[in-house]
Amino acid sequence: MKRYLLFLTPLFVSGLIVLAQSRGGNWPTYGGDAQRSGWEGTDASLSNDSVRNLRLLWKIKLETQSRGMRPVMPPIIQGRLISYRGFKELAFVATNADIVYAIDADLGTIFWQRHLDYSTRQPQVTTSSWRCPGGLTAMPTMPTPARGGPAGRGAPPPIPAPAGAQTGSAFIGGPASVYALSSDGMLHRLNTSTGDDMTQPVSVLPANARATGLNMVDNIIYTLTSHDCNDAPDAVWSIDLNADPPKVRSFVLERGSSWSVGGPVIANDGSVHIPAIDRGVYNSTQQWAIAVQSLTARELQPKQHSGSDGSFALDSVSSSDFINVASPAVVQYKDRQLVVSVCSASRLCAFESPSPEAFDLTSRTPPIVQPSSGASNVIERGIWGSLPNWQDTEGTRWILAPVAGPLHSDLKVPTTNGPAPNGSIVAFQLQEQGGKVTLSPVWVSRDLPSPLPPVIANGVVFVLSAGDFTRQIKAQDGVTTVDERPKGSTHATLYALDARTGKELYSSRNLVTAPGSLTGLTVANGRVYFGGIDGTLYAFGTYMEH
Repeated sequence: MKRYLLFLTPLFVSGLIVLAQSRGGNWPTYGGDAQRSGWEGTDASLSNDSVRNLRLLWKIKLETQSRGMRPVMPPIIQGRLISYRGFKELAFVATNADIVYAIDADLGTIFWQRHLDYSTRQPQVTTSSWRCPGGLTAMPTMPTPARGGPAGRGAPPPIPAPAGAQTGSAFIGGPASVYALSSDGMLHRLNTSTGDDMTQPVSVLPANARATGLNMVDNIIYTLTSHDCNDAPDAVWSIDLNADPPKVRSFVLERGSSWSVGGPVIANDGSVHIPAIDRGVYNSTQQWAIAVQSLTARELQPKQHSGSDGSFALDSVSSSDFINVASPAVVQYKDRQLVVSVCSASRLCAFESPSPEAFDLTSRTPPIVQPSSGASNVIERGIWGSLPNWQDTEGTRWILAPVAGPLHSDLKVPTTNGPAPNGSIVAFQLQEQGGKVTLSPVWVSRDLPSPLPPVIANGVVFVLSAGDFTRQIKAQDGVTTVDERPKGSTHATLYALDARTGKELYSSRNLVTAPGSLTGLTVANGRVYFGGIDGTLYAFGTYMEH
């Protein structure tokens, strides 16, 4: 009898784990959803009143490679897991040392850790640069709702598999799992309770590539490779787990990819949007074209837009400018799907998608960032990372732009929160005037050196000022390099801002002792998470009894 009980118990636990996945409180990918919105719309434990009592709940030092400014990824959150050790809320966080940790979110202790062994013949890259930091670079993911996001945003049914296609593999079905991409280009499916590989890892990308955060919709994982690291092409990738073995497709970006941290954005119609830059000659002048690449789901075929390669040509900038381009925001506005994107070194554009006349529908903001003067070209002058967005109770859509550097004098904003010479968050509202959608600036935050893309929960904007960095382009013997290091005694600071005014509600002051990892934040179940460049993972929140 005992033998049967031992056999049935794992099945019972597995069933409970699957059941738990349908409950809320999860943050399964970068930005929280397939659209990378950064918006947690259902967390009632955080509010303008409660964040005044925010405190450092715990911090834990993780093993990282001692190189680069991006050693710790923001965690993904499983809000309610019934494991063999009881009910748990787990934060799964990856580091550049090819290690994935499961952290008990209540206690701040390690639940399990798993080193992803380097297992290909291609030699492992041990050097690091600003372009190619080495190690694990892609934030792991869990399955996201089928292009839905938080409740209230809507989600059409999943895209059906092509006729005759296989519809199952060892990478899908069964207990909950975390998907991680190791530096050798192998995709791992890890058991959330133990960290063990649930199936044999498979090679999906070139080894030592620089990949952005994974995004998983309809059993397809998307990522973006950039910077030509280890000769890996600048490309968008889809990894179809419905096939056995998983089918890998790629779309090489002839225009080149950008410096975004969010990676591919999946729209409600399943289309894949990423920013792109044409690094060649544009209109017979020394300029770069900024575009949004739009591709079909799964097959990554160009959508029929204004460009023959499926891209929206938005604007151009001087080739002497250094561009940190953000992943676009794809939002539902009334009965239309809109794309908001960086469209020059210092502007945002909004246009309807999909539309052959997209270029004519584009609405541009005034210049947002003051351009640098001289030939030194400070890197952090621009809008970068991603464009978090949220919708208030009146149905108004807000777009938040993380801005590095001083604001342009042409940008007139009704509400300011003091001088912001080093960086800030600028909030825009999507509005309609005469049948045309416009982006109207509403507020500017306090000064924020190196602001990371914020996250939003229940009317509160959480933003990390990563610290003061020395970052300048240097040309040596025709090779462009970047001096990228934190200045002495600098440290990161977490701020909570009123989402309607930008007013400061909370500051962590000196509680964080190192600069922030330039990767992003996570918010879920009353807690805000981020990493430091010293390998420390921080959790801030309000005290809750369990």
